[in-house]
Amino acid sequence: MKQTKLSVAIKATLLGASIVLAPASFAVDKELLDILKANGAITEDQYTELSMSNMMNKQNKPSDEMLKKMAWAGKIKVKGDLRLRNENRSTTNGVSDKGRQRYRARIGVYADITKNVKGGIRLATGDSEGPTSTNETINDRFDRDDVWVDLAYINWEALNGLELIGGKFKQPWEQVSGGMVWDSDLNPEGGALRYTTALGGVDIITTAGVLLMDDGGSSKDDDSTVNFGQIATKFKLAGAKTKLGVSVFDYSLSDELQYNLTNSVDTTDFLGKGNDSTEYQLTEVFGETNLDLGLPVKLYGHYVKNNDADGINSGEDTAWLLGVGTKMGKWKASYDYREVELNSVFAAFNDSDFADGYTDSEGSRWKLSYEINKNFSVGTTYLDTEMGKLTSKGEGDVDTWQIDLVAKF
Repeated sequence: MKQTKLSVAIKATLLGASIVLAPASFAVDKELLDILKANGAITEDQYTELSMSNMMNKQNKPSDEMLKKMAWAGKIKVKGDLRLRNENRSTTNGVSDKGRQRYRARIGVYADITKNVKGGIRLATGDSEGPTSTNETINDRFDRDDVWVDLAYINWEALNGLELIGGKFKQPWEQVSGGMVWDSDLNPEGGALRYTTALGGVDIITTAGVLLMDDGGSSKDDDSTVNFGQIATKFKLAGAKTKLGVSVFDYSLSDELQYNLTNSVDTTDFLGKGNDSTEYQLTEVFGETNLDLGLPVKLYGHYVKNNDADGINSGEDTAWLLGVGTKMGKWKASYDYREVELNSVFAAFNDSDFADGYTDSEGSRWKLSYEINKNFSVGTTYLDTEMGKLTSKGEGDVDTWQIDLVAKF
């Protein structure tokens, strides 16, 4: 993959420091040059120049210690993205109308620490909207904006195909588009394992772990956690790439959090928008298939049931989504429709854009984007949603229109 100017500059600095410390006439090992070129640490011209120098100065090969220092530069990647957004929302109930400009900025450093150990740290913007948003709203009279730790993890491939992940990491499970259970901006914390193997042309991915939402202190009774397990498969059938999976997310909520949920006490980041259940064990089934119908077409679906829903609305415990997407040249388009009952998902963590994050909602999501070039695109999303009478806001329409300009580096 071609590296950005920022990434190359940082790697070149590390490489240059190693060269400065070496004898003036040293030769660079060809295998090392191939690694640095493949990782984008040096350009094609630099590769050619150093290769020629290598041929002329074989007798002055650098020490193993020097080679290790230089190779380290090729194992570091710097990646980031910036999104500018104009968002407008109109409603007919108590959800506030909004016309606002926002941005999201993220930058991370990722390293191959050893052959089987990787790590990463990423910083991101975000205001006080909880774990489901890294957007910064432009409304603070030019004040300096906050930056938060968005990722901080170690991934250790202890055995072939078996990954152990700890810290604050990207969602390790397989899923389909829509964010019906987990908003795409949310990065959980805790520990997970992921095992991938192949059996008869079918890739089997098993994921399990424990996520710590809130450490209540010395007593485990005060902790709020999510235990999860998933098995997913990827395979080709009649030329179509298909993914199927089933997951269980078992929430264990502290007494304090349960009280806040049932009494609408807004003293915790985990207060869901719409929920009134105190128990959540979500079982989900999802699938996706990619077809070639002259144009590539993706069909996907998602079904969720809260097996432990309690309270007066315990029957409001299911959610479903059906969607379709396609790509034509530099254009991408998708559409999905969903219905999310009041206690079907944990509303503090689901898609925060759909009906402003409230459950007891249904409606459509339309997306369209255009790739101006490889790392620069423009897109728009329209969410046409309806909220039911069971939420604190009552029945009403919530329509949201977003226009995004995205740059990756």
